[in-house]
Amino acid sequence: MRSRLAGILLSLPFFLQLLGLGDTPLGGGLCGEVFRVGDPSLALQTPGFWYGLLFMLLLALELGFGLSLLLLPLLEVRLSPGWLRGGRYLVGLLLLLFLLTRTAGLPFPGPSGWALEPAPLDPLSLLLVGLSLAGGVLLGENGRHGTAS
Repeated sequence: MRSRLAGILLSLPFFLQLLGLGDTPLGGGLCGEVFRVGDPSLALQTPGFWYGLLFMLLLALELGFGLSLLLLPLLEVRLSPGWLRGGRYLVGLLLLLFLLTRTAGLPFPGPSGWALEPAPLDPLSLLLVGLSLAGGVLLGENGRHGTAS
């Protein structure tokens, strides 16, 4: 049961990111800057665009992992502890990069070379990372109990 709940929690951020495409009070989320680009040549100069691409990739990986947690048990495939550990590492990487991009920033290519600039913090980003973290905690509990369902 825990792996199913973890699968739902890890899949949900990908779909909730769609709220960031519109102008909602929640903000743009982790990937919002990618979709608000008016001129693609200018987008390559902003840190939000590069951070958005990075988080799009991580959310897509997290979606795939979450769906595997939901679908593999239906096919009677037992999830190994290594698979669950990989999911915890993915969530840890997402959390680490979120903290880095919101505090100090990550190096991104700009017009005058590499630069550091922190990304803005919005409620949707916090919600997405919180759901991912909750799914990662459930994966940790699964690993301790030695069961995948």
